[in-house]
Amino acid sequence: MKDEIKIQLQPVQTKRASEEIYEQIRQLILDGKILPGERLPSERNMMEMMHRSRPTIREAMRMLERDGYIKIYSGSSGAVVQELSVDNAVQSLETIMHFQHLTMDNVLEFRRMTESVAAELAAQKRTDEDLRKLENILANTELAIGDADKFIHCDLQFHLAVADASKNAMYSIMLQVCRDIIGESLTEVLAKGDRTEQLERYPRILEAHRAVYQAIAAGQPEKAFPAMKRHLMDAEKDILEK
Repeated sequence: MKDEIKIQLQPVQTKRASEEIYEQIRQLILDGKILPGERLPSERNMMEMMHRSRPTIREAMRMLERDGYIKIYSGSSGAVVQELSVDNAVQSLETIMHFQHLTMDNVLEFRRMTESVAAELAAQKRTDEDLRKLENILANTELAIGDADKFIHCDLQFHLAVADASKNAMYSIMLQVCRDIIGESLTEVLAKGDRTEQLERYPRILEAHRAVYQAIAAGQPEKAFPAMKRHLMDAEKDILEK
């Protein structure tokens, strides 16, 4: 384990001290002034630098750990900065969206517009590897017809592969945030109606995916955008329909 990092933290004067401590350390991490694997100063040292009590420092550390910036170890190891990942971003954004009390309509509308643009970009920027990945997912999706869990997994993989093919990581991040929020709704969609209705729904979704894939494979952004938009509008009706 590395020695604690030598940094200078500023005294905190506000009433919401733990939040200011959190933000001060978070910004140092984001600016690259504290690197993954480096150990933060001890609680005692931070108390001296920031003129704050141990409970306040600990609360800020818990906030940083909750959001994935650090890992707190027992004993003398202290708090160590973690490598930031997409999962951290997804968790933070999802928390914000929940606190803002966004409705399902808000999430679905945002998803429809962002994923449609992602499909449009994918038709312009996709590689042969992207196409092979999409083809494999479509093949697995067909095999998963009738199995809700496997089918939903394939559905997510298809949409993520389209987002990845857009070559803009923001689409992948935001897709994961939206999917985490509407995940249970997707499971409910496949369970709606009697067995006949359920089995009809699987191939309809698969055909919509194939239409998106064909436009991307043909390098036709003007067709990829509406194909994805139509697919997601159909999905919205299924999700919102009582």
